Amino acid sequence: MEIALKEDIGTRCVALDDGLRLYEKILPQLKTKQPVHMDFTGVEAVFSPFLMGCIGRLLDHFEKEFLMENLVLRNISPEHLKTVNEFIDRAEQRLTEKTDLESMKEFFEEDELGDI
Repeated sequence: MEIALKEDIGTRCVALDDGLRLYEKILPQLKTKQPVHMDFTGVEAVFSPFLMGCIGRLLDHFEKEFLMENLVLRNISPEHLKTVNEFIDRAEQRLTEKTDLESMKEFFEEDELGDI
């Protein structure tokens, strides 16, 4: 699947709603293990709310490695690529922290140490 962001979203990929719309379009493709090519030609801005709606939601379904192999970013500027990579790193960090917190909570509940 080919997605030209300028045509589908516009030159400014900033809104959460736009990211969610793109997520709904991409998710079925990735579930069938079909790669998605996103073309950033003409995109002037990429902000976190847009990335949260699209890539953040995709990370709820797929491992980072799968996503990086199957979500191909084309014609992306170094600045936008840095924004995307930093977003993915922060999202992965939050997921790791959440998993660690849930594991600790389960451990303390199982050992009845939570009552101390």
